[in-house]
Amino acid sequence: MHLRSEHQALVDYFADRNLPTGPQHINEYSIFFNLPAAVNSRLTQLHSDVEATRNSAALMLEEVKNWLTTNELT
Repeated sequence: MHLRSEHQALVDYFADRNLPTGPQHINEYSIFFNLPAAVNSRLTQLHSDVEATRNSAALMLEEVKNWLTTNELT
């Protein structure tokens, strides 16, 4: 399916439907209409989580290495 026909299919699908309105839907619609920014924000958060996990794992491995080195000497 081509992008143009997919777009038209979406327009046709929503043309005769009453979409909910009101403050409870503002966040849902803002995320839908600003999907690239929402995805970018989530990816940034995931990258940050990965970096924090890597740093934590590196610290733990350093502690294990130090413990092993200390126990080998005694």
